[in-house]
Amino acid sequence: MPARSEFDRVFWIVFDFYLLKMDQRTCIKFCVKNEIRCADAFRMLTLAYGEATLDQSNVYRWYKMFSEGREDVNDEERAGRPSTSTTDEKINEVEKMILANRRITVREVAEDLNISIGSCHSNFINDLGMRRVRREIRTKIAQLRPKTASNEHY
Repeated sequence: MPARSEFDRVFWIVFDFYLLKMDQRTCIKFCVKNEIRCADAFRMLTLAYGEATLDQSNVYRWYKMFSEGREDVNDEERAGRPSTSTTDEKINEVEKMILANRRITVREVAEDLNISIGSCHSNFINDLGMRRVRREIRTKIAQLRPKTASNEHY
């Protein structure tokens, strides 16, 4: 089996942690539905999950929320700092810059629009469906064009 990259390793650690949290919340919900006291629920979680158990304050907090009628074990959406680099306006600006100069780099676009390189790269990949080839940006449109003698090198 090939060695996994560092990203893959970290991804699976975070994913496993997420699943453990969801499992434990489901167990807490089960205890509430079966009228098992919170202290007993915490004790059972500690036996089942060992060191990976949610801390006592979180168990009590989730127990209380489920007791008050909450059904969902997932976190609620939280308001955070609004994104300024992935707005429709910025994405359109990125697209215009690329269509004006197909050889522009991610770094140049990021500097011109005053956004981070990572956000700019995300705009390219996720929002515009573009990918980076050598230091050029190739759009899906260019890939779909019929091949002619002038653009066979694509």
